Amino acid sequence: MQTPEAADQGREATRTAILDAVVRCFAAQGWAGTNMSLVARETRMTRGKIQYYFPVLEDLKLAAMENLYASLRQSYFTGIRADAPTRESFDEGIDLLWQLARDPLHVAMAELEASARTDEVLRRALAEIHVVDEELRNAQTRAAFPAFAAVGQHELNLGRFFVTIFINGLASYSFPEEPDVWQARLIAMLKECLSEFWARRGVSGLSDEADSTDPTVVHAARDIDGIDARRREAIGLLREALAVLNGDPAPAR
Repeated sequence: MQTPEAADQGREATRTAILDAVVRCFAAQGWAGTNMSLVARETRMTRGKIQYYFPVLEDLKLAAMENLYASLRQSYFTGIRADAPTRESFDEGIDLLWQLARDPLHVAMAELEASARTDEVLRRALAEIHVVDEELRNAQTRAAFPAFAAVGQHELNLGRFFVTIFINGLASYSFPEEPDVWQARLIAMLKECLSEFWARRGVSGLSDEADSTDPTVVHAARDIDGIDARRREAIGLLREALAVLNGDPAPAR
């Protein structure tokens, strides 16, 4: 005979499987295209079983959205080592964000954000989720990156927003050729610029960057001595990145 604890675990596993399936539907069909029949096919469950847990479609979709944002936070912050040296946590944080930007969870989130532009109900629901998500992200970011959090919440948010906007733009940009090469170079540029940003605000331990083993990554500043030269290189790389993301020819260097 099944114990009450086992029964609860089984119900929770079924509920999670349904929410995960809805998120996959978001990624494939968007907010408007996700319905009970599609979720039933994705889960291989009957509509009746799904409606036992979520009688109303809108409630199911809203619960899946909350689950999506919680899963994204968990995927990121469980991969960060708070006790790692400053440079390592800095690099790992950016690399993990870039990795997650191409994850199906992020694809689903992007679909929801796009759909919200023309769906008032979805826009209001996302706005409420964003408030909670921001509060949790702020708290988890402070815990995961104590050296950067010590500078202040304003600077921490500034750095976090800059990284998020840059990586989201990079993930959505279609390069005409060699996308892996350009992406690697631009991620390297992002690290160069941000390390300078934090160093100027008193964060130590960012200057000794380990050499990359990826031959597509170009670190032109590696053989240049002096902080002024590195700063000029970072600014040059930033201008190049902005030109590429705007669809303009890359400026001569």
